[in-house]
Amino acid sequence: MKYLTTVQKTELSKEFKIDLAIINTVLEIESSGNGFDPKTGEIKIQFEPYWFQKYTGHRIANGVENQLAEWKAFRQAEALDKTDAIKSTSWGLGQVMGFNHQAAGFFSPEKMVEAFKQSEEAQLRGMLEFIRSNPPMYKALVSKDWRTFARHYNGPQYEKFNYHTKLATTYAKYSK
Repeated sequence: MKYLTTVQKTELSKEFKIDLAIINTVLEIESSGNGFDPKTGEIKIQFEPYWFQKYTGHRIANGVENQLAEWKAFRQAEALDKTDAIKSTSWGLGQVMGFNHQAAGFFSPEKMVEAFKQSEEAQLRGMLEFIRSNPPMYKALVSKDWRTFARHYNGPQYEKFNYHTKLATTYAKYSK
């Protein structure tokens, strides 16, 4: 099954010892709660030109407008270097960067994307493996220390995008 069920989410919540309200919070903030674009059926991505330029020296223009623009930029990068394009993109429900493939439990960036394209369950498992691979991030998430979690998960510019406050507000909604 391509789409995540409540049963699958609940089972992963128990397996990773993370409250379901916390999981729902992260999924809503990272991908609006779904890993595939409802219009196209393609996996949701966000191509990060900074990372691609860092890996390859090539600059690909990209605005965070919509999935069509993200895929256009990704395909331009992929034509230059497929592996580095995958590593420079965040994927699916949890928007896990391709360069985090090992922490997400995959041998290569390509294997991660291949699995993520199959199902949201694989996307959620990869996200949770990624979080668990970083003990301070995992601890922050479980204890609802949104600022620390956001710093680890979204990087040093998390405050600029108010990830920590968005997480706190969204968690309040799911924890009721």
